[in-house]
Amino acid sequence: MAKLDVFQSMWAMEYKRPDGFELSLEEKLNKIANAGFKGVSFDIGYHPLALIEEAMPLLQAHGLDLVYNAFVKSPEHYSDIIDFAAKQPIKPRFIAIVGQIEPWSVEHVADITKQWMAISEQAGIPSHVEIHRNCMTNDLLFTLQLMEQVPELLMVADLSHTLVNQEYYLPLHDLAKQRVSEFLTRAEAFHGRVATREQVQVPFMFPQNKPWFELFQSWWSEGFDNWISRHGKQSDDACVFLCELGPPVYAITGADGEELSDRWEEALIMRETVQKLWQESLKKA
Repeated sequence: MAKLDVFQSMWAMEYKRPDGFELSLEEKLNKIANAGFKGVSFDIGYHPLALIEEAMPLLQAHGLDLVYNAFVKSPEHYSDIIDFAAKQPIKPRFIAIVGQIEPWSVEHVADITKQWMAISEQAGIPSHVEIHRNCMTNDLLFTLQLMEQVPELLMVADLSHTLVNQEYYLPLHDLAKQRVSEFLTRAEAFHGRVATREQVQVPFMFPQNKPWFELFQSWWSEGFDNWISRHGKQSDDACVFLCELGPPVYAITGADGEELSDRWEEALIMRETVQKLWQESLKKA
């Protein structure tokens, strides 16, 4: 039976509190494993490669799987990233590419994307492209054109970026619904965060943010429906949902610099929520 595996972001394990307190790498991984998450993500281009290498024996000890988010500048740069990933004792389930090239010509971006995909295919490490601000997929409409140019391309759905970039208001108008649905037909993995049209990450259990949480649940549910339809309900495949509730400045803080909510507790609630949505999608399939 197709399953949903929920991962936790290592970036999201940072506090960035005014007092400077942080957990050690071992403490972070112990906490993730003890909470029952299936794996973790590291961000290549943010996390030092030495830190990722240091984490490998700890990941192995806990039986945690791995995905990477990679901020990629060129085909040559991606070759270096793939070489690094291939040499590690734990191979990632996939790499989510955040393309650090200017989205000016869709034909140019499509050509570079195909080169990245060829590099990953040769190494036997799947690669998908994440929709993300401040990169080649900054705009949803451009991203849809890129998907049209590269029909085999699968996407990582972090729709918090999309919502802020497009500034969609509630209730969504029909064209907005259509565009997001087009994108979700190719969503192979999901990043979990709740945004509003102006803020990329909000405390989603606050009453004023409930409508936005409901919107994201509808998008995740639709994405799960598409994923199951594409892979087959009876397949042994696993869909990865990454809880990615980032530290400040993603997390909103008060005048004292402290966060307004507990992101760890929110991650656990998010995991429970998407697991329920997944079961509902399986029943519909």
